[in-house]
Amino acid sequence: MKYIQKGKEPQNFSDWKATQKSLGVNYDYKSLSNPEKKAVHISLLSEQGYICCYCCKRVEQSNSHIEHLAPQSKTDSELSLDYTNMLGSCGRDTNKPEYCWPEYCGNKKGDRAIAVSPLQANCEEFFNYSSTGEILPTANNLAHQKDAQTTIEVLGLNHFDLTEGRKQAFEALEGITQEEAELLAQVCQQMDAQGRYQPFCNAVLSFFKNYFGVS
Repeated sequence: MKYIQKGKEPQNFSDWKATQKSLGVNYDYKSLSNPEKKAVHISLLSEQGYICCYCCKRVEQSNSHIEHLAPQSKTDSELSLDYTNMLGSCGRDTNKPEYCWPEYCGNKKGDRAIAVSPLQANCEEFFNYSSTGEILPTANNLAHQKDAQTTIEVLGLNHFDLTEGRKQAFEALEGITQEEAELLAQVCQQMDAQGRYQPFCNAVLSFFKNYFGVS
């Protein structure tokens, strides 16, 4: 999980909500459609650097969906359209039927709440990673361990696809020098020229910290 700093919602989305309200129409997220919905989706992915809000794998519009941090079924209509409650999650795949979509992140979470949110500035402190790609609660912080473990389970963050992706990212770093680790850590902390973070950048940064002392 990587901290997400929310930006301003798309103007056409704001305008649409204002219009619905002025007309006295009962509206909620289910009534949101394109082009406003597409603008929100693109905006979410852009502010996240095109990585999933929960697992940090690479996502695009075609394999992601708009996720509600506070579940829609447990919120009022206004909160269901609150941009600060929306994130971009992996899991959707336009090339496969819905029953084949992976069971992790937003698809796994469903209507449940999570104890650690990517909107928490210190969310990255709750998690660590093994050399085999498993995500774990941070061992040296007892106060965070229960919340971290619950969040891992609710989101299915140790699904095989995710552990394997992180493991492969670690294996690609084998044999690098201290100097190379320091340079690569800087790369992982920033979006590239296309406004994208490296996939699993949070796990890779943890790897650098654990094995090279790079922060």
